Parts: sequence; structure tokens; C-alpha cells
Amino acid sequence: MKYKIFLFAFLFVLTGHLTASSEFTGVFTQINPSATTRAFGNESGTAYIWGNNPLNSWSNPALLAYNDGLSWGWSHDPWFEDVIDGIYINSSYISYANRNIGLLIPMFNASGNLGTTCDYGMQEAYDANGHLVSKFHSYEICSRFAAGKKLLNVNFTPGKSQNSNSFSLSAGYDFRNIISKIKWTPEDTSNTAKGTMHGVGLLGHFTHDHHLSSLKSLLRIEFTSGLYLVNAFKNKMSYASGDYPLPYGSRVGFTGKVSYDFGVNSNISMPVSFLQSNVSLCFVYDKAKYGDNSSTWGQGFEFGLFDMLFLRWGEYHDEQGHIEGNTSGICIKLNFNNVVNFEYNYAMFPGGELQAEQRKNDLMVSVDLMKVFKKK
Repeated sequence: MKYKIFLFAFLFVLTGHLTASSEFTGVFTQINPSATTRAFGNESGTAYIWGNNPLNSWSNPALLAYNDGLSWGWSHDPWFEDVIDGIYINSSYISYANRNIGLLIPMFNASGNLGTTCDYGMQEAYDANGHLVSKFHSYEICSRFAAGKKLLNVNFTPGKSQNSNSFSLSAGYDFRNIISKIKWTPEDTSNTAKGTMHGVGLLGHFTHDHHLSSLKSLLRIEFTSGLYLVNAFKNKMSYASGDYPLPYGSRVGFTGKVSYDFGVNSNISMPVSFLQSNVSLCFVYDKAKYGDNSSTWGQGFEFGLFDMLFLRWGEYHDEQGHIEGNTSGICIKLNFNNVVNFEYNYAMFPGGELQAEQRKNDLMVSVDLMKVFKKK
């Protein structure tokens, strides 16, 4: 008997439209779970080191070396909700770092799986005459483990100088365990495909600190540059019908950030305890290339006020996937006694011909365990 599952024909056209061409399977692994980096260029996070959100390290595991404390990042998003209902991208990760070495492990997400899940929900299979044959739950899982470590720290101006210059270099590695639960025909009993991916990242960070007003205030200028090799060994996904290549390629990026701290002895008084007396402006640029596909790129800006409110905007260009347009977003951070941090991120970005605009949000909670232990 001949069966047809109409939905999955649509799904794989859709997922192939997202980030990579039809030469790859498992392209859902390249869907960015971070609303932060989505907001200023869709994929622009390879060198963005600011913030403890574990979801940001999707762009480069070397970022973990700049995190601090125990952090949990979570996101739950309807995917192409204007096109079809019931598809969700859910992610949940926890990391621990001390601004020198960081580790990341997957946690249970809203779909009840570890790490990131592309959940297609309950689907229906029909025969050639249009009669309902069966219902089944289809989803794909990517459980990501990662580590980052600073390899080098150099202070070019030691001593009591009012100004200082420093450089650090970090490296990172991540491992992704991938499971696909997609049932092609109602009688198919071998509907599970498995695969793994290995990624390697590097990141350099230069900082110039310039003290002003008799050391009361500080002007900081920072530059970072990062490289991430995605699926460095070009591993494949094993289906019942054979092995098919997973996405492989590279992402490179750089950032420039200027921040001004008014200083603890300044005349500026913050009305709320968790506000910090600083402002910042950051520029971010990223470029990605997968397999033989044309390169994609994104760039954007971030304006930060009192380390609480961050406004983000940018643009993304993927000529091959016909996904181009502006991105934007907002971030709200709350800092309680420099021990507990809460962060909410919201982003809007282009979805191409299928959906002109998509939305994404995530949450992050971080605790500085060392300060907790010291208080005890």
C-alpha cells in the first residue's frame, strides 16, 4: 500500500531553507538558540564575550572561558508560526565558569529532552486515498557538551600605571550528540537516525583601560576576534537508508566595544540598587560558510545603559537561502548584590520567503557561587 505523509515534505523544504542547502541533513543543529546574537545579525556571536548566557556559546565554545559563575539558559520558541502551527525550538543548558575555564552541559528543555529539540509535535499519516492511518510524535534532538579554557593572559603595562593593556587567548571544544525521530512511513520501525559532531573554537581578546578624573572613572576599549570550525571532522548522520553529511564549515567574527564607567566615587547616584554606573556601545560582525554554499554574514550594534538595558539592531544577508533583512532586539538585566543575575532577551529577525519576520526570546539566571560561599 502506498502512503503519503504530506507534512514532512513541507518540513524538509522548510528546514533546508533555514541555514544550509539540501546537501546536508540535520540542518536544525545550526539554528541559533540565543536571542542575544540573533538580534544583531542572526548568527553574529562568534566573538561576543559579554554575558554569562550559556546559549551564546553556540556560536563558539571558546566564549565559555569568559563566563563567570553558575548559569542556566533556556529558550522556547514557535518556529515559523505564521506558516504552520505546532513546531517549536526548545533549548536548555547550564554552564559553570570562573573567567578562565568553563564547562557546559545540556539540561531538560520544554520538550522534556536534553539540550536543543526541534519538536514537530504529533503528526498524521494518510494513505493514498486520504484516510488517516496513524498518529506519531516526531522530533530531533541535539545535546551539546562544551568546554572553554584561556590559554594565555598577558598584561602589557604592569605596575601602578593609570592605563593598562592586556591580551588573552582562549580555545574551546564542543561535542554534539544528535538523534532524529522522524517516521517516513506508518510501517517504518527504523525511524531513528543518529550522529555526532565535533567543533573547535579560538578567541582573542584585547583590552585597553584608560582611567580618568583621578581614577574615579574608567574608559575601556575592547576588541575580540573569533573562529569556530563547525563539525570539524565532517561527521555524518546514520539513517536506515545510509549515511548523509551533517553541516560543516566555519564561522569567523570580530567585535569592538567602548564602555565608560562613571566610577564608584562619582557624583552620579543610581536610583535602584541593581543599576551599574556605566554605558557602552558595541559593534559585532560575523561571516559563516557551510560546505559549498555561499557565505552568509551579519552585523549589528548594541547600546548598553547602566548594565541593565541593552538595545540591539543589525542586518543579515544570505543570498543563497534568500534570507535577508534587518534584525533587532532588547535585553533586560537585573543584578542583585553582584551575586544573582537575571537576564531576558528578545529578538526579531528575517525568516526569508516563508515568513518575513520571526521572533525569539530566552531567559538566563546566573549565580556567583564563590561570593555565596564567602558570605557564609
